[in-house]
Amino acid sequence: MNAFTLATIPPLYKWVMTTIMLTCTVRTEGEESIRALKTRGQALLYCCWHGNTAMTVCRLRNRRMAMMASASRDGELIARAIEKLGNVPVRGSSSFRGGQAVRDMVRALRAGADGAMTPDGPRGPVYQCQGGALRIAALSGCALVPYELEANRQWRIRSWDRHKIPKPFATIYEYIGEPLHVTRDEIPGGESTALDALQQRMSTNTRTCLTAAGHREELSRLTG
Repeated sequence: MNAFTLATIPPLYKWVMTTIMLTCTVRTEGEESIRALKTRGQALLYCCWHGNTAMTVCRLRNRRMAMMASASRDGELIARAIEKLGNVPVRGSSSFRGGQAVRDMVRALRAGADGAMTPDGPRGPVYQCQGGALRIAALSGCALVPYELEANRQWRIRSWDRHKIPKPFATIYEYIGEPLHVTRDEIPGGESTALDALQQRMSTNTRTCLTAAGHREELSRLTG
């Protein structure tokens, strides 16, 4: 990836996504599920599907959150976009630099920052949670928060994750699911049980959000 692309795409993304989302109406559901946790100073790790990355990075902007981005060359674009929108990129994924990324995320969450990651990234399968979020939660003591954004009118990119971009003046449904707490005792011995619990909560939250936004055709792709 050349220097020109790295210098132009992230600010262009920031301008385009910010402009579009400023025209949209956002309807939030489930915020009360995390309000008490924040009152107690609990760090949160927002878990959103990979296809939600573009909207999530923009929606959760300017919070100094630790957001995981792939250590690949393509991930450099996402990392720079995260920085442009006022958050902190943590580089790594299940396929490359994963151990260091986990340690960096745990350090940030222990210091009191919130975080965000895609449990089905960076290569899928789509809508299927991997174990990285569980390990981060067990080591940091944070709460895992299912997070979904769906616009009633949106473009879908032809990629493995069918990435979503809202259309101008759409209604965006922001759904926050039931938080999940994972202890060190559950990892690794009970990881499958904890992973099933995260998958179920993610799928339930996504299913509800898809229904609210009128995208029932996407429900068949969900697991859990």
